[in-house]
Amino acid sequence: MKLSRALSAGLLDSGFASLATFALNLYAIGRWEDNALDVLGIYFLFMTAFFMASAIPYQLLYIPAEKASLILAPAARLGLMLRVIVLSLPTAVLSGALVAITLAVGLVKGFTFGEQVPFLVTAGLAAVFSPMQNYARRLLHLAGRSWSAATVSIVQFAVAIGGLFVLLAFDVPARWLPIGALALANFVSVGVALVMSHRAVGRLSPEESAAVARLQDTITHRSLATSGRWLVTTSLLSTGTNFIVESIITLLAGAVALALAGSAKTVAQPILVLANGLRSVLGPKSMETAGIGDRAAARRISRTFSRLTAIAVVLYSALAGWSWFLNPLAALVEQAYTVPGLVVLSIIAAGLNGAAFSGRMELIGAGRETDLLRAEVATNSMQLATATVAAALSGAVTNLGAFARPIAFAVLGGGRIVLYDRALEAYYRARAVAARPFGGGAG
Repeated sequence: MKLSRALSAGLLDSGFASLATFALNLYAIGRWEDNALDVLGIYFLFMTAFFMASAIPYQLLYIPAEKASLILAPAARLGLMLRVIVLSLPTAVLSGALVAITLAVGLVKGFTFGEQVPFLVTAGLAAVFSPMQNYARRLLHLAGRSWSAATVSIVQFAVAIGGLFVLLAFDVPARWLPIGALALANFVSVGVALVMSHRAVGRLSPEESAAVARLQDTITHRSLATSGRWLVTTSLLSTGTNFIVESIITLLAGAVALALAGSAKTVAQPILVLANGLRSVLGPKSMETAGIGDRAAARRISRTFSRLTAIAVVLYSALAGWSWFLNPLAALVEQAYTVPGLVVLSIIAAGLNGAAFSGRMELIGAGRETDLLRAEVATNSMQLATATVAAALSGAVTNLGAFARPIAFAVLGGGRIVLYDRALEAYYRARAVAARPFGGGAG
């Protein structure tokens, strides 16, 4: 598949996958922004807990499985889908239970256990099926079937919106709806991906089927976790810090401040949609080129990634950064624009973190997960410190509590770009020295 067509499919895939969450966030904002901003803040907190729990099986098992599949012919890579999903299920269920840690913050802010149960149950289910669906879509990309991945995301979006309307028709309480519809959509779309995979595997040649079988024999929880343990530590550090940051904002500045920040983050989401679409298509190439030490090719991919993200940030800021008559989101997410500049800063912060995706994929492909972890320790520490100071000063500075989240997120993204690049330069220098005669020690 040509790169332009693959990019189009990747953006469509990422767009519809994120559009489902975006639409459900819009429902939550519309439902609670006028008379229950504190509930909206708790909703965003549970969403963050759901992302944190989802990261465990994805980073521990799914990404190492993607990397392991690269030794197979593209079409044969789909032969691993069912095996890896079944292998990951116990870990995914246990990870979903981690959503319960959000209860403590809600109880401190005055929400009873019963009031949080709908968010708890639906976020826990979503945490089981969302990483499965992400893995299935990414494997379809790796197999050269980017348009099939886009189809899976379209199904997810259709089921999410359809499920929301069905639940509304049956008068299901609002707190069950947004994340519940997302969990249902992920479950159904995983099934669609598995059907596509099964059909493709049936068309493999005997040689390709034999190669898949040999690789399946080597794929165990232990073999994947050997690489994945570093990735899951890194990801938990990141998503866990996000959760702590939002908990601190909720406790120090109030759930309303988090609701405002979450609304602005929702408006900024299309930038990360673009970055995820680019990562789906360019990410495997970044991993492959870094793995063989081809610095020039990897840097070309990275520059393409950064330039497209920067262009998107500028154009989207001009359209959606301010409340004006050509911005449709100003009416849909009115709450996000009550604090001037909050949306623009959220868009910039999303762009910085999106631009860092390319460096992350290079480090994974290069086998430098420990460098990635060190970078995440440093950048997440900066994020946490920034958010804590801003939230603590929110009583003295108007609206600083709402700005604490995007300011800290921008610090995170900028730090990632710098430290990832520094680690990659050291890696490529070491590869260049090793490639010289006598390891560079003689002329």
